[in-house]
Amino acid sequence: MENKKKKRYGIIAALLLLVLAAGVGTYAWLTATQSLENVFTVGSFGPTDKKPDPTDPEKPGTEVNDGKAYLFETKWVKNSKIVPGATTDKNPNVGIKKGSDDAFVFIYVKNAIVKTGAENALNKTPYFTLNTTNWKPVEDAAVGAKTNGNEGQYVSGLFMYAKSATSGPAVLGAKDAIEDVYTGELFSQVMIPGAMTSEDVVSGQDGAGKKIEPKIVVSAYIFGADQKGNETDAAANALKQAKEWAKTQAQA
Repeated sequence: MENKKKKRYGIIAALLLLVLAAGVGTYAWLTATQSLENVFTVGSFGPTDKKPDPTDPEKPGTEVNDGKAYLFETKWVKNSKIVPGATTDKNPNVGIKKGSDDAFVFIYVKNAIVKTGAENALNKTPYFTLNTTNWKPVEDAAVGAKTNGNEGQYVSGLFMYAKSATSGPAVLGAKDAIEDVYTGELFSQVMIPGAMTSEDVVSGQDGAGKKIEPKIVVSAYIFGADQKGNETDAAANALKQAKEWAKTQAQA
């Protein structure tokens, strides 16, 4: 068991993507901010030298990755104003340094903006559409990708990097790469439903007296592509481990 633990590669990077502060009035403006938190690495994964290119998100850009991040949002504008019925640029993208181990990459999206008890809550919840060339939803009763009831309009759940894969996750090849590698954007924008009002947004304090902030948290899980474990292949093991990891993110 100890040897298996030592051989397992993983990286968890959580990016606080969207924080909304409810204003006044039916169509209140909402202010968004972001921060990077909870970066944890195990194994041979290094951060990229550059942030991804905003116009070609699978390639390195020119901006230096000063924060040594693995999870990026190159089009996010700090303190963007967001209004129901509009969209805001959000483009989460995961990158690892050339020469790192090849990896399977997963992203979990936790959406905690609208009150669960709000009338027609799903119809008022901000949603996004996938970059289906590179990403696929993961099916799982507990942590799988969820829509608002409309096909392709996702609100939360687990997603896998799956470029050119017929089933299951795809390998992001970094070991023999000549430049840093990126998954490409999970999605490009968040849509704010016109039906959402300031009364629908979560607020108040939790049981510990901490202020409840409405937010979407995007977390990335990067798993060594040579880790088969007790599964039929490494992809199956990566998917199994990602689902277990996602359960911790869902309850965080």
